[in-house]
Amino acid sequence: MKVSIIFLSYNHELFVAEALRSALQQDYPKYELVVHDDGSTDGTLPIIKEILKNETPGNVEVIFASDGKNHGMVESFNRATAAASGDIIMHISGDDRAFLHRLRRHVEVYQSNLSVMLVLSEVRRIDEHGEDIPYKKFSTHDGLFSYAQNKKNIHAGSYILGASASYRAEVFKKFGKILPGGSHSEDNTYWVRALLLGQIYFIAESLLFYRLHTNNESENPWKWRLGLSEKLKLEHLSFAKKHSQNFSQWSIDIAHAKKNGYVSELDAKIILRTARLNALNWEVLYHSLNVSPWGQWWDSARGLILLGEVKMFIRRLKFRFSATRRDRYWMAYEKWMKTLFND
Repeated sequence: MKVSIIFLSYNHELFVAEALRSALQQDYPKYELVVHDDGSTDGTLPIIKEILKNETPGNVEVIFASDGKNHGMVESFNRATAAASGDIIMHISGDDRAFLHRLRRHVEVYQSNLSVMLVLSEVRRIDEHGEDIPYKKFSTHDGLFSYAQNKKNIHAGSYILGASASYRAEVFKKFGKILPGGSHSEDNTYWVRALLLGQIYFIAESLLFYRLHTNNESENPWKWRLGLSEKLKLEHLSFAKKHSQNFSQWSIDIAHAKKNGYVSELDAKIILRTARLNALNWEVLYHSLNVSPWGQWWDSARGLILLGEVKMFIRRLKFRFSATRRDRYWMAYEKWMKTLFND
């Protein structure tokens, strides 16, 4: 079984040395390391080149896939996975640090369960200085997730964190690149693709130091520790809007899976509705909290009625009408974000 690590960086000069060394020092006999820097404008690239030149061990084959341009996260992922030749492809970001047995543990899962298409693990969250951040665990037990168990949740109830994931190459080869120019995140796409092909396996052991800092790509709960602010509200609204745009990619992938027999026609219909409802819920939430013009709100919200989700429609309508209800939402959301930390 050939194994690849894709190492993605962008302006990570403060963290990239330890991240790259953790990618080079995995306790696995032989593997490929695909390095893609997304046109960093700080000192990230010189650090990467120096370490690769002087510290690459004999059991690691390095492929440098960068072209010096900035492509964005999704296209960087597309380019790196296209350059990888492994049967298993693991992701390491330039601001995180992998435990040195992480690759081996993931491969063990794939070897013991051929239906598993994606493996992720618990992580230890750290701050910019490498200090541990107390955080609630997703689960204390390993677990399997599939659409056979849960088609009413677009991720089948799985914890979702792309930084901690690895994939069978089929997840990329059978579906192709993610749509260019979209704001959908790669993890939302690959989670659904993996579930359309098989199962997701969660390892309860922490296998990655996941760094939370002010420049994280995703919405970062650590920023909420100091309390609600207008900036954080805008970030959450941006997250909601981007998440609502996942449906375009999901619908293409579900149709592809049905056409090629990865899922039945009936299952595809159920999963498509789940995907539409997930994206629509985020879309209407965005327009409600943002107090968008009534025309925009209605164009979005009427989709809930068409899906038979009348109760959800009424809840969102109340949000749109009532500033008090919107304030309550923000207070509840802030409280929930803070409960993630075991301070």
